[in-house]
Amino acid sequence: MGKVLTTASTVTCGHVPEPPAGPPPVPPPPPPPVPGLIATSSTQKLKVLGEPVLVKSSLMGATIANCPNTGSPPTPCTSVLGVSSGESRKLRSGGFPVVLDRIGLTTNGSVPLPPVLTPAANQSKLSSE
Repeated sequence: MGKVLTTASTVTCGHVPEPPAGPPPVPPPPPPPVPGLIATSSTQKLKVLGEPVLVKSSLMGATIANCPNTGSPPTPCTSVLGVSSGESRKLRSGGFPVVLDRIGLTTNGSVPLPPVLTPAANQSKLSSE
């Protein structure tokens, strides 16, 4: 079973920044924005802890901010192109399968491909298959 993703969930493109070279600065700087954070929105009526659940259309075309996949030739991710897996087989909202925390996404960024996504559902009230 997977946890249902909502607008409060954290979903990223999966690329992680390179660790900084050398010792950390003292005092440490404030934490940077979440790299590759996908901006989600949903108008679904089904809510978990007051937050609308996500369906495939909630993610299609969503913008991605601060993807650390930069340099030459990599291109940073800026939008979601597709949802390849992770839709519930049983739970629906508005007639559409809800998206679970085992989601697979494709983006417009270039190689290297990110590792398997591990989105944070940020809720433990609702799960599905």
